[in-house]
Amino acid sequence: MFHLRTCAAKLRPLTASQTVKTFSQNRSPAARTLGQIRCFTAPVAAEPFLSGTSSNYVEEMYYAWLENPKSVHKSWDIFFRNTNAGAPPGTAYQSPLPLSPGSLSAMARAQPLVDAQPNVDKLVEDHLAVQSLIRAYQIRGHHVAQLDPLGILDADLDSSVPADIISSTDKLGFYGLDESDLDKVFHLPTTTFIGGQESALPLREIIRRLEV
Repeated sequence: MFHLRTCAAKLRPLTASQTVKTFSQNRSPAARTLGQIRCFTAPVAAEPFLSGTSSNYVEEMYYAWLENPKSVHKSWDIFFRNTNAGAPPGTAYQSPLPLSPGSLSAMARAQPLVDAQPNVDKLVEDHLAVQSLIRAYQIRGHHVAQLDPLGILDADLDSSVPADIISSTDKLGFYGLDESDLDKVFHLPTTTFIGGQESALPLREIIRRLEV
């Protein structure tokens, strides 16, 4: 049973429980032997990124973390470790300590659980935003595709651009992003192949490849 998805399912309609059951049956037995993770009935605000629309991405990060904790960002590693330890909603986040002299001793003194850090929240939200951006191109990218490069068709092609397609940098705000995020590196979901052999790319390169 995959307890993280069960937690996420609390925020979905009741029919999502059937999806969870089917999905968990297709996973490897090793993953189903995990110790029980404590789930709490709490408002969405307690875990702002854990919603019905983002649960697939969170679950994807969780499975990647199970296989190799170093394959995900440190903030995810800390979150999943604290969640497995039974952290109540809103307290599983812990900002990674900077790599500086004395940081190891500070880490030893650090409390295992701390209040959610705004910077970590923003990092998770940005990754979810990039996930949504990639999905938007997968579904509605044909609206901005060049379907008649030679100009030989008389068809009245739809020239409208969906709001969730990034046709210029000023539309980054639709996803809560801005130009300062263009050079940040984001992990790519397994549902896209724009990365080739790379598992992470800067946002600027992600958008460029989506528009190709």
